[in-house]
Amino acid sequence: MSSLKACCTIPPVDSDYQPVGTVENVGDIQLPTYVVGPKDAKKALLVIYDVFGFHNNTKQFCDVLAKNCGYKVVMPDFFRGKPLVPEDMGDVDRVMAWIGKVGSMEVIQPQVEVVRQWLQEQGVVEGGLVGFCWGAKISVQITAVDSFFGGASLIHPSFVDVKDAEKAGAPVLALPSKDEPDMTEYMNVLAKKPFGDKCAHQRFDDMHHGFAAARGNWSDELNRKRATEAIQLTANFFRSVLTK
Repeated sequence: MSSLKACCTIPPVDSDYQPVGTVENVGDIQLPTYVVGPKDAKKALLVIYDVFGFHNNTKQFCDVLAKNCGYKVVMPDFFRGKPLVPEDMGDVDRVMAWIGKVGSMEVIQPQVEVVRQWLQEQGVVEGGLVGFCWGAKISVQITAVDSFFGGASLIHPSFVDVKDAEKAGAPVLALPSKDEPDMTEYMNVLAKKPFGDKCAHQRFDDMHHGFAAARGNWSDELNRKRATEAIQLTANFFRSVLTK
């Protein structure tokens, strides 16, 4: 897994970015979902944010990604406006208990299904997953149970487990930071899959955990450059794997 110290102690940054998307309530569960990109898009990317929820920096990532790839980008607010608060950081047991309660696969996957059905009703024929931190782990796990999603981009992923790679059902792009463990074994497992040649891996060893989401500082030149690179790699990846 990524360094628990990094995952559980690095706070989000303040941001004055003004998102360009809108928030829509999706499905019977009225799941608040940030939406940006073409309304008539046939392809969509579902973003699973980090523990800080609807942070402006993560919305900025969505905005730039949508502009770059031309797909619809949606980011559900699974935490319903109640993300991890900085006051709880530093207490690893407390953070892990909270994630287990609100961020487990059992809790998130049914909500992803609602969003997927909503996208299909709008004419979307194929989707991809982008996950940050714990959301990266959830993203690769979803590829094992929902074939609608043709790939997953894992950005500074937490709780990296080779077992997830063994069960993956679609190509994976792994973009770990300096705080994540070596993912060579993980990628070697993916390489043996029928889609192994479509998987890719690039480390950002000059960046901290969270650099592309809520912990990223877009006003810092290097951080902005690396986050932009992560977006470009993600867009290129999905262009190569979403082919319907």
